[in-house]
Amino acid sequence: MTAQLVKPTIDIGIVTTNQDALVEFYGKVVGFPALDDVPMDGFLVKRFQVGDCVLKIVAFEQEPPRRAVPGALGDSTGLRYWTVSVSNLDDVLARVQDAGQEVVDGPTEVRPGVSIALVTDPDGNLVEFVNRPA
Repeated sequence: MTAQLVKPTIDIGIVTTNQDALVEFYGKVVGFPALDDVPMDGFLVKRFQVGDCVLKIVAFEQEPPRRAVPGALGDSTGLRYWTVSVSNLDDVLARVQDAGQEVVDGPTEVRPGVSIALVTDPDGNLVEFVNRPA
């Protein structure tokens, strides 16, 4: 039997030791609306609304013993990036750069009217922004 979805979207969780910087980046720089925090036993989840999805920024009381492999898209396997579709790519990239974060690739037009760019958040996670007409 296939999975019986009760929600047609996925949520994304980023585990960090730098929760304040990620909250600042995703909340103030990118501008995702904050949702209520979810305190759990041993960790705190800060949440943001991203369209119909939820971005979860997770910080554990006990720091995790290992780190994700940083780097470019093709530097290692596993979950390397996530994508957000926007209609104002140039504005988003300017805000990201003004906040001191790197635009690591693009913007690049991949087909007429559609451009992409990859940026890093304060932990070095890659976020792809896709400019699509509204």
